[in-house]
This record gives sequence, structure tokens and C-alpha cells, in this order.
Amino acid sequence: MKIWLCLVVLSTLAFSASENLEEIKMKKRFGIGFSAAGPLSVLGIEADINLTENISVSGGIGTGLDYSTLMLKAKYFLLGEQVSPYFAAGVARWWTDGTKEKSIGPSVLSNKFLESGDYSKGFNVWMVYPAIGVQFLHPLGFSVYAEAQYLFKLFNFSSGTYAGLGVYWYF
Repeated sequence: MKIWLCLVVLSTLAFSASENLEEIKMKKRFGIGFSAAGPLSVLGIEADINLTENISVSGGIGTGLDYSTLMLKAKYFLLGEQVSPYFAAGVARWWTDGTKEKSIGPSVLSNKFLESGDYSKGFNVWMVYPAIGVQFLHPLGFSVYAEAQYLFKLFNFSSGTYAGLGVYWYF
């Protein structure tokens, strides 16, 4: 209990003695972290770069357990105090050279983007997506975000919604 109380006090002191969000984003431009769900499917590792106070670019690699994932995106922030909503646009690729698995998740992939239930010969799905999200950025550099995407499969434009969560450490 004492540890939690100390963390709350330290966090409050950091907020009260900190710079504004614009200064934090320019001081701590580079972030690394991980995500669950979203354009990297089940789990991924991401890097983020704050180009300006309002604009950042992210990239990452991940896994859908039975396949690999890759993504790039740009985000535009509407800056708040510590919490900022944002709009994003990105491109993602989910692929495998073949798997024996019969049931592949998430359901947006198996139900909307893939035609057959036989994945032994592999698949390659390229997607573009708009997204909306919200990011909390602590003055010490810790960040948490939640994001919802509307994924469009390239070349046939089948679509579906998906969402994800992630954390970054900015330095």
C-alpha cells in the first residue's frame, strides 16, 4: 500500500512541476513500445517519432501467432493537457508462407479479408486504414494509447473494423 501511495504522490508532483505537452513532445521525440491488437494484429513492437508537437510517425512489426505483420502510420494530435485525441492514417501487411492452422484470428481477417479456409499455401493481405485514438503522455515519457481502425483490404476494398491498445516509453 505504501508503494502505491508513493507512486501517486510522485506522479502528482511530476504533473504539477512539468512542462506543457508541446515541450514534452519536443524534448522526448523518440518512443519505443508494444501494442496488442490493432494493425499489428495480436502483438507487436513499435517505434514512434514526434516530428512536431502535433505530428508523429510510427512503424512496427508483429505477429498474429500464425502469421507476420508490419505497419506504418502517421498521426495528427489535437493537443490537450496530458491526454490528446488523434487522427491517423496507415498501411499494414499481414502475411504467411503457409500454416497448418485452420482457424486464423482476428475475425476481421478470416471473415472479411481471406477467401478460403485453407491457409497452407499462405496469404498476403495489404491494408490501408484511417484511425482515431487517444494518447495519455506522462511528463516522464510513459505513454498509453487506445485506437480504433477501419481497415480496407487493397485491390478489392473489403473492409472491417478493429481496435488496439499500446504503450510507449519516450526518451
